[in-house]
Amino acid sequence: MQNLLHRAMLASDDNRLSDAQQFLEKAVQIDPSSPTALRQLANSNSGRKFLEGGHPLEARLSTAPDDSAVSFELGEAMEKSGDLPGARDALESSLKLAPSQMPARLLLGRVYLQLKDAKNAADQFEAALLVDSNNNDGRLGLAEAQIQQSDFAAALPDLESFSKSNPHDAKALRLLARAYRGLGKEPEAKRAEERASMLEKK
Repeated sequence: MQNLLHRAMLASDDNRLSDAQQFLEKAVQIDPSSPTALRQLANSNSGRKFLEGGHPLEARLSTAPDDSAVSFELGEAMEKSGDLPGARDALESSLKLAPSQMPARLLLGRVYLQLKDAKNAADQFEAALLVDSNNNDGRLGLAEAQIQQSDFAAALPDLESFSKSNPHDAKALRLLARAYRGLGKEPEAKRAEERASMLEKK
């Protein structure tokens, strides 16, 4: 298994992409839950077609429907391959089996954001923050969900606080600019955008 992943990496480095894919497909057939192989396959168009043609994790899930880890890995692979409704369903199944999983909850929140379902996204990020109130992904995710719902006033205080304690986080500054703009604070929005642009150029 490790040998196949290593050979896939070498083939990819040499730009032998079809060879790399063959090694990865063999790896997935040996271990349908290999996150490394699934992630690498999901990052290429032909690899996504292989996954969509009958995801090996789906077959494994049918024999182990109570395995929250398999549901999470399936959701992760589907999100990477662009199947957002499939990812949402798999992650919801995983969280029903094991509600305390922080990575699954954060990823489900991001999937909901991509689906433009800000209310459900906010619910997921709030649940994550109940477990860890200082989780950066949870805080930024909740702010983004609030901004998607045009609730700029709710997003602003934590984004200002976050940007003070994490001054080099360009994503937070971009969200802060959107919150300021939504509240009609154009000079502050421009300043935040300029700081984000400087960080992104580094």
